[in-house]
Amino acid sequence: LSSNHLTDSSCPHLASGIRNNRTLRTLNLSGNNLEGPHFRDLMEALKTSRIEELALMSDHLTDRSCPHLASGIRNNRTLKTLNLSTNNLEGPHFRDLMEALTTSRIERLLLMYNHLTDSSCPHLASVIRNNQTLRRLDLSVNNLEVPHFRDLMEALTTSRIEELRLMSNHLTNNSCPHLASVIRNNRTLRTLDLSVNNLQGHHFRDLMEPLTTSQIEELLLMFNHLTDSSCPHLASVIRNNRTLRRLDLSGNNLEGPHFRDLMEALTTSRIEKLE
Repeated sequence: LSSNHLTDSSCPHLASGIRNNRTLRTLNLSGNNLEGPHFRDLMEALKTSRIEELALMSDHLTDRSCPHLASGIRNNRTLKTLNLSTNNLEGPHFRDLMEALTTSRIERLLLMYNHLTDSSCPHLASVIRNNQTLRRLDLSVNNLEVPHFRDLMEALTTSRIEELRLMSNHLTNNSCPHLASVIRNNRTLRTLDLSVNNLQGHHFRDLMEPLTTSQIEELLLMFNHLTDSSCPHLASVIRNNRTLRRLDLSGNNLEGPHFRDLMEALTTSRIEKLE
């Protein structure tokens, strides 16, 4: 039912369908406009449904929807994938949503394009720290850089997350030590997407060092303002990491004398895809 011009007034009818259907497992309501007083009806029906995958991407949802989302999530024991991307959930009630997720069975949480800022990091950290089923977290295209980013990274060190996407989050070189801590201590992380940030600088080495012994299989560093000076650190990762299969360095500026170091390291690596 994506992109059907559905509004809040459709929610009671959607709720009726969800409440009475015992076979529905996937519901895609993305690209509609469901924000409003009746959104609560839809979330109440979710509590007793058997839905496993719910997509509410680009539905004009705001912080006011978070308590209703929280209620639906807290009481539903079958939901495994929740896509809330391209909404605007930042605000005081975002905490309610995160608290409900701490005890949920959700495995995939997508929060791209949600205007999330550094103030959301402690609440996100609580989910990551306490939820034992979460395996994929996508926080791309938010603005998580600044002091509380550390809280988020500390929680990730002991999580079971396998895929973390932080593309386009205004991350700078100052984030590298915190990212490094995650990579050093987390033993389940397999995919790390740091594309479209600005990680070039003296702390980039800190990020690369733990990657040499990590179990990461896919590392994406597109458009990170990386220069020739990053090549020796990248080369060290490629030379010593035995699990890395995909490396994406597109959209950087690696030309220079140290580019040779990067290429020499590739001769003995196990990388299967280089972009």
